[in-house]
Amino acid sequence: MSLLSADPAKASVAKPLDALLEFLGEDTGALLDIGCGEGELSDMLVQHGYAVTGIDPLVGGGPPPWRVQACAGAIPLASGVFDVAVFHWSLHHVPKHLMTAALAEARRVLKKNGRLFVVEPEPVGSWQEVSCPFHDETEVQAIAAQAVEELVQSCSPQRRRQYYLSENCYESFDGYVEAMMSYAYNRYTEAKIRQDTVRESFESCREDDRYCLRHRVRMDEICWH
Repeated sequence: MSLLSADPAKASVAKPLDALLEFLGEDTGALLDIGCGEGELSDMLVQHGYAVTGIDPLVGGGPPPWRVQACAGAIPLASGVFDVAVFHWSLHHVPKHLMTAALAEARRVLKKNGRLFVVEPEPVGSWQEVSCPFHDETEVQAIAAQAVEELVQSCSPQRRRQYYLSENCYESFDGYVEAMMSYAYNRYTEAKIRQDTVRESFESCREDDRYCLRHRVRMDEICWH
């Protein structure tokens, strides 16, 4: 049974890696992980047969040779060398003025029959309701979605779209706060997270002995063959 749905209203809970692997399909090959961070996803994709190169501006010294410190808007790699390029929850972290360039760069490094995958969380669900008071990404996620739409409209590629629900569960509000403070990209304070409106929204997400927050994730495959 598929983990994914073409109807956003029928999206169901799936683990991000499982959803991505289903969406990628059985073909493997050379894959560029754009916005790889510390390389956790890259490492897992290697285990599933992909030859992965990861790029991220935060990659520091001492990573494996296939991790490159670079901006998505100017990828320092040759054209036409990858079978797959993936933005996995990363396009909305690209500076707004560079999103269009980042998508163009991803297309440039793909082979003629290469495939571009853009996986983006949407501001829908209990995750959004809880985090919105201190970490509202609605605007930047909309800009990322618009950049994808403009790419599709400008060059008329084939596009396939699916959805799933990402779920994060916590034992307590303190556990949620600790998790949110651990993210490298955070631009908020612990005091902001601990405000009453956040705590109240979080408490409404209790399911038996834990708290489950979900948000909808949109997956686009774009190809030009």
